[in-house]
Amino acid sequence: MSRLVNRVAAIGAAAASAALLAYFREQFAEGLKWLVSPIIRRLPWHREALAHSPQHGLSSNLTIADLFLLTTDGKRAVYAKAGDYVVGSEPLSSYFEGVTTSGDARNFATEMGVILETKTEHGFHVSEIDLGALLPAGTHFHNEYRAELYDSFTSEEEHWTQEIALPTKHFTLRVHFPKKRPPILLRCKRLVGLAEYQMKTSVRTATLFGRPSVMWEIKEPQLGEIYKLEWRW
Repeated sequence: MSRLVNRVAAIGAAAASAALLAYFREQFAEGLKWLVSPIIRRLPWHREALAHSPQHGLSSNLTIADLFLLTTDGKRAVYAKAGDYVVGSEPLSSYFEGVTTSGDARNFATEMGVILETKTEHGFHVSEIDLGALLPAGTHFHNEYRAELYDSFTSEEEHWTQEIALPTKHFTLRVHFPKKRPPILLRCKRLVGLAEYQMKTSVRTATLFGRPSVMWEIKEPQLGEIYKLEWRW
């Protein structure tokens, strides 16, 4: 009887130790995230990627991000982001647009103003756009930012992520596929830290610009949220 009691006690102690270990691992991970988050925010590529966020007071009524997959092998693509912007409480003469890709990005262009420079850090390409004038508070303007992407979508299963870097009332993500290689599977996700959560939402398919296209509409997205569209083709 005493051996049985000892074994039960040993099993209980082992289970409690495992539970405590799991708990402390979780707490350590959360503590580490809290500890390093101020440092991460100061990293140069993080600052530049968020340089066009709320401190400039710029917002958008409508933002449309288009990804044109030009070749069936995925080696050539064009990214175009168009926005109907509103200047906030302070006058604005320049702002930032950016794109990130697993391959190479070149030939950055802006419809309005000129690109002063494009800095590249750890896959982030951030362009400073001079609008050519000091726009008063409350000014509405439209602009489109474009970049050519190379060697970015060469796998059978690929994805595109988009961060809501400016407050926007409505965001639309559109991916345009080659005629000979449309998508056969689609997944919509939201990224939170290192975790991915599949969303209960639907995308529409249509023919746009003579291509099979996928459209994902998001009403009133939250600033800083990251959306991910995955496809198998």
